[in-house]
Amino acid sequence: MKKNISRLDKNLHLITPSQKSDVKWVSPLHPSIRVEGLPWFLKNNGLFNRFPRSVEKMLRPEVWALSECPAGGCITFRSNTTLLRIKIKNKDASHMPHMPLSGSNGVSLFVGENNDLRPWGTAIPDMESSEFEREFFTNIPPEERNYRLYLPLYHPLQSLYIGIAKNSIIKPPFSHAISKPAVFYGTSITQGGCASTPGSDFINTLGRILNIEMINLGFSGNGKGDIEVAKLMAEINAAIYVLDYLANVNNDLLQKTLFPFYSKLRHKHKNTPILLLSSPCFWQVDFNPALLKEQESKRDYLMSFYVEQRKNGDPNIHFADVFDMLAFATENAYVDGVHPTDHGFTIIATRLAPVLKRILFRNITK
Repeated sequence: MKKNISRLDKNLHLITPSQKSDVKWVSPLHPSIRVEGLPWFLKNNGLFNRFPRSVEKMLRPEVWALSECPAGGCITFRSNTTLLRIKIKNKDASHMPHMPLSGSNGVSLFVGENNDLRPWGTAIPDMESSEFEREFFTNIPPEERNYRLYLPLYHPLQSLYIGIAKNSIIKPPFSHAISKPAVFYGTSITQGGCASTPGSDFINTLGRILNIEMINLGFSGNGKGDIEVAKLMAEINAAIYVLDYLANVNNDLLQKTLFPFYSKLRHKHKNTPILLLSSPCFWQVDFNPALLKEQESKRDYLMSFYVEQRKNGDPNIHFADVFDMLAFATENAYVDGVHPTDHGFTIIATRLAPVLKRILFRNITK
């Protein structure tokens, strides 16, 4: 017989709030609400897909399926509401053995001003239900605050509505430090595996540190340097493009895909910074010389590619070594030796932030 620990500890209960007549439900399509990280949200008529619906047939099925997960997407607005709820319908109920449901399927709330957003709580779904309603707070003072809801990292989202007090107002949120987004392409680590909440992955954390919009094009196990993805990335007028896909390719595939991917971006965006990232240092490399050699070989190729493009006259290509940012035997940094914990993601974000800040605020004007 399975034991449900939440029956033993009331603090672990997931409570569906009672129905109230003083709640008004608002769509993310509301004109004062800003949906970030999903550049085709309006084109998709409010669907939470990371790519436009029209490109499904041009992508590998695996990439398309993963693009339906709104990783990096967030909903931001300003309000004087005294209560806040969300009502969600997922496409189905699903779980992963190594990632909490709160991170894969949940929605996290952050509150604050500009680059001082702080966590308030996470709406966690039921284990078996694809629909749920949660209350973040009720009966707080009616002061205007900025709210940001981070969307699920690893689960398709069918619909979401925001519940606020009937007599409250919604205004546009604060502006970012720069007007253009940072666009990341990569792997499961990029997508957010295995953060405990949608706000804990390194890309969303970076967005808060730098006060910029982030677009997460990480595809779990499928960051293979697909040229079709490069074409779609090139449609986004970005402040910077970050390529972070070493963990999903061997040396041969890296050498086959990197130049075409880079060229597709550079052809359309002559002066936009492109940042190349190496993989983090996985735990196993400490005991597996073959894995260490493979990681170092891919990193060396990435560095040589960066040097070559600099010599060829591209001053806006950059390289950062994440291998050294999350170094050998960093305690509590990984769930399984490969996918970071919140602690591991925080280390990556805080050490990568100065790199992006140096590039962005040297090259970009509002």
